Amino acid sequence: MCRIGIITLLIVFTVIGVCLADKIKGNVSSVDASKKTLQISGVTIKAADAWIENEQDYPLLLKDIALGDYIEVGGKFTGLSEIKARKIDRKMPECGVVNGKIASIDAKKREIIISGITVKVPVDAWLEGPGHVRIPLELFAPGYSVQCKGEWTGISELTAFKVVVD
Repeated sequence: MCRIGIITLLIVFTVIGVCLADKIKGNVSSVDASKKTLQISGVTIKAADAWIENEQDYPLLLKDIALGDYIEVGGKFTGLSEIKARKIDRKMPECGVVNGKIASIDAKKREIIISGITVKVPVDAWLEGPGHVRIPLELFAPGYSVQCKGEWTGISELTAFKVVVD
């Protein structure tokens, strides 16, 4: 009975760890195989310990990732514009994505900062709170976990068309 409880706890902690992971998606803008890093629009991805796979879940090596490849990175932000990857998926191109906690927000400038990444929020962007309810930018606050979807428009800068509180 104790063994089942321990296994159940391990599964729960694994699921929580995966669900609460930070995430970034976009096209690879640079690769440094010697440092085992990649970049998406100025955001450094530390890939030394990451599991890497393609669209069909086939394992890849870091050298298989090329400039321009669209990737999804799951991991943890470890510094400004820096994420330590646990898993990297090479995928078919989609929009840019940043998942993480809001470090700061400037509602007048319409900018959210997530671990050194500036997310610009145009007036016509969809802003969603709990329960799929549209909310104004002024209700967002530091510490909120959000998912931002949009296009990479500069170094460590995403212009969002949708921001959702997780």
